[in-house]
Amino acid sequence: MRQNIAVAVTAFALLSALTGCSVPAPVATPTPTASPEPTPAASGPLTCDDLVTVDLVAAALEGADGVPVEPVAAANRLDVFDAVLLEGAGGLPCSWRVGGGMPEYNAPSDWAYLRIDVLPGAADQWVPIQLGDAPSDVTREIAGVEASVAGGDPGWSISAPVGDSWVVASISAAALTSTGGRFAGLGADVIVDRLADVAEAAFTTLQQATPDQLDWPALELRQADAICNGGLDEQGIVAALQLPAGAVVEYTASDPTTEPPMSFAGAVGAAARAFTCELEADDGTQLWWLTITAARGLSPLFDRYSEPDADVALSPLELADAPRDAEALVIGSGSGSGDGRASTVYLSLGGTLYEIQGDRAPEVAQAIVAQTY
Repeated sequence: MRQNIAVAVTAFALLSALTGCSVPAPVATPTPTASPEPTPAASGPLTCDDLVTVDLVAAALEGADGVPVEPVAAANRLDVFDAVLLEGAGGLPCSWRVGGGMPEYNAPSDWAYLRIDVLPGAADQWVPIQLGDAPSDVTREIAGVEASVAGGDPGWSISAPVGDSWVVASISAAALTSTGGRFAGLGADVIVDRLADVAEAAFTTLQQATPDQLDWPALELRQADAICNGGLDEQGIVAALQLPAGAVVEYTASDPTTEPPMSFAGAVGAAARAFTCELEADDGTQLWWLTITAARGLSPLFDRYSEPDADVALSPLELADAPRDAEALVIGSGSGSGDGRASTVYLSLGGTLYEIQGDRAPEVAQAIVAQTY
């Protein structure tokens, strides 16, 4: 999820000759030629450790018990797809975790995550954090920038335009709406103060960065129009859902690049040129839903799902008649059993990375393979 270079400068001494009318003129001494100053080596892009120290992360994630913690680089599996989109678009996703990993969200557990996400070139798209249908009206000055602040389930966030980047810092934790969580007994203002310390460090580093330090590599992204055809053709997707006869189906494409973003996630999706194919079906007695997000060119980042904690609760999904480079993972017990339960599948196929969410997601992944090859 990213080095400071010291530049040495050569010094030289100037020699002078003393003259006088009563002594012979001295022999001319050649003046040494000053060595040219070396060209400063270009520093590479900032890394997550450059943005904030591990000690500051630890302080932010320390529990109500006051026991020191040791953060590790890890991402909540629910955030990994957005992080992959951000990385593919040339941004910087950072995430650390303390506690014992990630079981069910509201099960008693001590896990907590801290994220810092940087989307360069998006400051002019910035909007305050959305709380339901309205933006948060809570602000705070951090590193000279007026930032939007919000808290609730599943945690706390600070968002601001920093330089030319849109930056978000957030903390999420288990059991915020039940009991047994890491921060039980700590007031929300304490957590926000800690997060503000993290944000101030990150904002300051970004404000002082050189252009090359903000130049994270991007992948080759979609250039074509957002159309749900080919592997995403409606006929195969509907067949995979095994809808009853007479069901009314609506299948539409949505392209985030066609309108201003309403959130940081929307801005990231647009920057990655991802698009969605959304299906809703109704037979008068039951509703079906499915969302397929396609990110052309992002298959090289599929291995992010093998990193901590993206691998939690993910299982390999076997695909029939698929090319060798095709890979799929499914969350939970969904295994293509056709029981109709909603699940999530991540599919890498032909250079495209897909997130498939909803009814019969494993069967839909197989349909995409069948319609692509």
